[in-house]
Amino acid sequence: MKSFAGIVLFLLSSLSVVHAQNETGRFFKNLENGFCMGIDEHHYIYTYHCHHERVTQFERTGNRLVAQTGDSAGMCLESEQDPGHLDSTLDEWPRFKACEAGNSAQIFEFQPDGRWTGHVGGDGYANEYCMALLNPNHIRVKLELSSNGNCVIWYDADTGTVGDPIITGLGGQQFKFDGRDDAWYANIAIQSQSNNIFDSSTSSLFQWNMKFKEFPTCPKGDDMFVSSIAYDFGNGNTVLIATTSEQVPQCENQICLGDGTLHISFDGGETFVSNPGDYNFGVGNRVVSHNTYDACSRKWFDFDISKNLNKDVSLLRGQTERTLEMESKKPALQYLTEQQRSTIRPVECEGWIQERFAKNDLFMQKGQWSTIHVESPEISFHVEYRRNNLDHDVDGQCNFQSLDAWMTRVSKVLYGEKWNGILGETRNKNGVEGRFNILRGQNDSDYEVNGPFVTEFPALHIR
Repeated sequence: MKSFAGIVLFLLSSLSVVHAQNETGRFFKNLENGFCMGIDEHHYIYTYHCHHERVTQFERTGNRLVAQTGDSAGMCLESEQDPGHLDSTLDEWPRFKACEAGNSAQIFEFQPDGRWTGHVGGDGYANEYCMALLNPNHIRVKLELSSNGNCVIWYDADTGTVGDPIITGLGGQQFKFDGRDDAWYANIAIQSQSNNIFDSSTSSLFQWNMKFKEFPTCPKGDDMFVSSIAYDFGNGNTVLIATTSEQVPQCENQICLGDGTLHISFDGGETFVSNPGDYNFGVGNRVVSHNTYDACSRKWFDFDISKNLNKDVSLLRGQTERTLEMESKKPALQYLTEQQRSTIRPVECEGWIQERFAKNDLFMQKGQWSTIHVESPEISFHVEYRRNNLDHDVDGQCNFQSLDAWMTRVSKVLYGEKWNGILGETRNKNGVEGRFNILRGQNDSDYEVNGPFVTEFPALHIR
């Protein structure tokens, strides 16, 4: 099961999801088994091969999912309790019925991470439920507690975007970038052009490279994830974020990021720290890292380049301007309040955040998922580390580790320079769709680099 994401200006994903729009005739495909959503003769949801006759087109109308084709056309998705059982929290089934205004059982929300979620009246709407595949056949869909981690991740199959990583460009473009196992790729390479007309040389101002890893237990085509990220801010200031498949020994009796599978280096990979904390490196650079869990993992937001020329930074839409001084001095816990509204389940997450404030123990939290904020004077990032639920063994489960990253801020000066790399080339391609219409390099290998901080790659020289 996977997830990368709303319209972010940047990223690659592994748990990446392409979002359906509010249009008619949308197909929904499942990232876990590649099957499409359909309805059987009794109006219950199943997943079928996408060419199957029972695959259905849908329309999202507000918080309702309405079938557009088949015998259920015009009906709304509803949570129906199995009459043979009394425990509605275990025996709720999604079924299409006649649409009824005010029927709370028909309220379902398509989350930015690709889940369809709702609530069950039998437990007083205290918990969030999601569509999950019924074992062992992984074909029929039922409702299950979201906290169990078995939610089906859907995307709009009409986009034709299948697999990971999925790149979401600076202009909202989305396309698949396959890559190969254990290879590094240049995602953003920002370079300064020489002012001398007789000198065509460039110097690197910032580099963001990413490493891919193949996970063989995941479906073919959906089995490549970002396993390491390297940022080079210049002047010897670097951050390398890496994952390991197993917990490192020193984390057996310590509180470590990702339960000992996520590690950060500030010296080019010579040494790593694995503990949550607030780290400063160089001048004005900072990394805040802590463990979290699915409810408090961040949703995706899109990047906004400010139209106000008096501002020297570009921010996420809907946020107020943050100065460099604020970034370097604000308490680490303030990051939690800034991201609370954009988490996967904000109501549930709010309680967890308030408890962290009360106990002042953000860096003492254990967990298999983690959040990292990377701040520098010119450019800043938010990184989410996600994994499958290792404590919930499911036959055929996709065992993955994923680093999803996106920019939260870039200076006006840096934005004005020349951008290259996979993501960098999307910057001036607003309204252009399709990987081969956006990227200069037609082959994945055109963006390969020979290491985490290498700045040279073939696409730099393609015009």
